[in-house]
Amino acid sequence: RPVTVTQRIEFDRQSRPGQDPSFTQLFVARSARLCRYVEGTVNEDNRASFCTYERLLSDVESSLPGHDKSFNPSQKMDFRRFKQEFHNLSSNSEKFSALISWTVIRTFIKGSVEAFQSPDGILPRGEFVEVERLGKNRCRVPPELRDHLYNE
Repeated sequence: RPVTVTQRIEFDRQSRPGQDPSFTQLFVARSARLCRYVEGTVNEDNRASFCTYERLLSDVESSLPGHDKSFNPSQKMDFRRFKQEFHNLSSNSEKFSALISWTVIRTFIKGSVEAFQSPDGILPRGEFVEVERLGKNRCRVPPELRDHLYNE
């Protein structure tokens, strides 16, 4: 895939006239190693930026008005921390893998449009458990397990 990305970056550069001052490119990846690889593979151009997702997020957040810069990165919840600190202590940990629980939380309970539209940013239990709300094809968690997973 990195080869395809670098080819696309070059293609887009060639298809845009060099005189277009508004043309810029941004490559974002979670891996700093991948960013360095792609940056080293494509021809140098001052209109391209390469950064990690974490750096981009930090840059965007710091540019927002009223941004509190006192956030401690060690407070960030990632999958490894979730698995160690929460999932292993849960009574449901034998029923569900940590990855299934993490995916449900990130995709539906906190990451869905419905969660975003709720006042506290979390999908209410009733809406998650109700099959018609999320649909059986969208959320493939069996209806009888949704209540237990929500407790996770």
